[in-house]
Amino acid sequence: MVEKNIPVERMRSEVSLVNPNGFRISELYATRGVEDVSRPHRLNFSALVYVTEGEGVHYVDHQMYVLKPGTLITIGRNQIHGFAQSRTVNGFVIPFNCSYLSNGPDDPHVDLMLDAITHINRIPNVGENVDTLIKLLAEEFESTSEFKAEVIRGLLRAVLLKCVVPEYLAMQSLPMTTNTHTDFIRLKQYIEANFAERPSTTDIALVLGKSVKQLDKLARSNTGDSVKDLVDDRVLVEVKRLLAFSQYSIADIAAKLGFNEATNMTKFFKRHTEISPKDFRQLCRMGLCNR
Repeated sequence: MVEKNIPVERMRSEVSLVNPNGFRISELYATRGVEDVSRPHRLNFSALVYVTEGEGVHYVDHQMYVLKPGTLITIGRNQIHGFAQSRTVNGFVIPFNCSYLSNGPDDPHVDLMLDAITHINRIPNVGENVDTLIKLLAEEFESTSEFKAEVIRGLLRAVLLKCVVPEYLAMQSLPMTTNTHTDFIRLKQYIEANFAERPSTTDIALVLGKSVKQLDKLARSNTGDSVKDLVDDRVLVEVKRLLAFSQYSIADIAAKLGFNEATNMTKFFKRHTEISPKDFRQLCRMGLCNR
């Protein structure tokens, strides 16, 4: 019997939540098997994949990314990824719990780093300085120092702040101080937890204790988009993931994501992508979808 839902990969031990471990790509293929690592699966943590040898491809959500030495792949929590069925590259896989990045409740950068991980997904060439940081990070996994966890956290943050975050800010045309406002973080967290109900701006404003005008101003000042745009964007991402990787029917997906009728979801999807859900699914299954 074919499972309808998308498989979820979780951290495999409690120790990994607070003291992450890294792997060679070749080791992952050898221990887990090709079928397991290449099957599209959702992560409930974040991960970096860094290529040091060879050329190949990697899949994140419905995108295929070309790999070569110096390429960094970033995978955010809830994103779907899969390695290629034939291993042609080697390098490092660094999984980590999202909260591990944080230096504490007042950390001004952690939310920005988590945003960047999800939205960038590939940096074709990180450059010599970041290459050195990633290799130091990989070496630190073998350390027996009592400060190992803190050193890994510092190096991981350095990699993200030196190359992933600047790339994200440049893509968004946003200043370095963006996304640090507590209210905006609360807004994003609420959307992430409740997007399947497709809440209105009024609903969210009531929960967060803001007026609709205040909430929209908050969203636009941090992203350039309205609250409705942010909700729609998150719903659209999930529709694409379920179309590409699950066995749910289009009607099932519509019901799961708060649409009264499948036709309403189809109109929503076509408005944002200029293609129908059915055609999008077909393109993904043919390996031609890159939207």
